[in-house]
Amino acid sequence: MSFAHPRPSSPQHDVAFVVLVAFLSLVSSIGCGRRELRDLERASDAASTAVRRGDTRALSKQVIVGARNRIDYAAIVADKQRRADWARRLGKPDAIRPGATLFVAADQPLAVVWTGHAWVFAEDPTVVYDQSSPRAALRSLVRASMMERWDVLLGLAPERYRLGLSEDDLRRAWTEGEYAAALRTSRDHLRQRLADPIVSDAHEAVLDLGDGESAHLEREGTRWVIVDF
Repeated sequence: MSFAHPRPSSPQHDVAFVVLVAFLSLVSSIGCGRRELRDLERASDAASTAVRRGDTRALSKQVIVGARNRIDYAAIVADKQRRADWARRLGKPDAIRPGATLFVAADQPLAVVWTGHAWVFAEDPTVVYDQSSPRAALRSLVRASMMERWDVLLGLAPERYRLGLSEDDLRRAWTEGEYAAALRTSRDHLRQRLADPIVSDAHEAVLDLGDGESAHLEREGTRWVIVDF
């Protein structure tokens, strides 16, 4: 579902962004113990080996399901020099930073990271309607729609959608419009997937919602906005 327009087709992404972020997004679902760090190192090494051998099927297994169909595997293994470059980067990454998701409420997952000495929040848990990260923006959409904060929902839409869209338009769409029930159903489904891995770069982000559906976000300045969900 979107704020005001049909779901757009997904753009093509830079190979480097997709591979590295999709692969490293696996970090968000594990802990920080030594065993987990070793598991990460082995996973990175397995991806490196797959690239070096040109084994695209093995490489695909190292990527989260929601990102697999967005990767141009042929381009990664297209020539010997490129394979060697990627194999080196994956085999000896600059750093491995474990992360996790802390639920302070059923619908409030917060990102935390391991500094090497302690777990720390990666986002401000006190901001009710936050848009500083893709996950925060999605969490804000869930909250705002449940609290009927149409002003907040309007701010979560991309600028091109906000033009000609009012708070009253959103109120009608979510409460009495033809697709009101579908919007609320999509919102409730999104709420259940808030802690799932998000694939992102500096400009776009995607949360796989299952069954071929995804939530798409993009950055506007310092804020993240939601294209569709």
